[in-house]
Amino acid sequence: MNEYQVRLASIVEDFGVPKGGEAVDIERHRGQVPDAVIEFWAQYGTGIVLDGYFQFCDPARYASIMQVVFDGDNEIRPEQTHALGFGAFGTIVAWNEVYQDVAINLVNGQVSCPSLVSGKTFDPDMAVTSQLMMIDDPTLDEYDAKVKKLFKPASAKLGKLGVGQIYGFKPILALGGNRVLENLTIYDALPHMAILAQAHEMQLMDNAAFPPRPVRVIGS
Repeated sequence: MNEYQVRLASIVEDFGVPKGGEAVDIERHRGQVPDAVIEFWAQYGTGIVLDGYFQFCDPARYASIMQVVFDGDNEIRPEQTHALGFGAFGTIVAWNEVYQDVAINLVNGQVSCPSLVSGKTFDPDMAVTSQLMMIDDPTLDEYDAKVKKLFKPASAKLGKLGVGQIYGFKPILALGGNRVLENLTIYDALPHMAILAQAHEMQLMDNAAFPPRPVRVIGS
């Protein structure tokens, strides 16, 4: 067993086997994502882990969101960017064929792509497994106006998410919504992600800086 396979096993041990998801057409994505992802899909498939905090997805189903977010971008091209999964509030974890790890925070209009900002790339299997080992990270949660985490209260109030669902504010923050538990509801992920992606300019962020700084507008 090589190192990335050890990491895949630890991901499942720590977070559980994905439940309820659809099968991925693996051959369609071979060569687009690292071998570690292909192996993960073959062994475990897609679906929900961590009681809905994260779910692995079929990239083909969310390709339209990549098109909306990265349309016209000369570096992070939508056809080279593949959604691997998303958090309970719609933050997408993706893989770019050139620039590797990508995270898309649709609620706040921010994109993280460390290799693009730093100019450094790594072994793809190690890079993607490092990314997937962080799917329990607090950055995939959302916070209320008092900076209190919202996932557990939302789950208790609204119920657990199903496959293809996310929590979201109503109205969305970009249209004047408030960061309060009472304004959260459950949405079908795909249409709500499309609304969020079109609601404001997406900023490429340098998260290695302190505080994180905007680099440029996505699509510019």
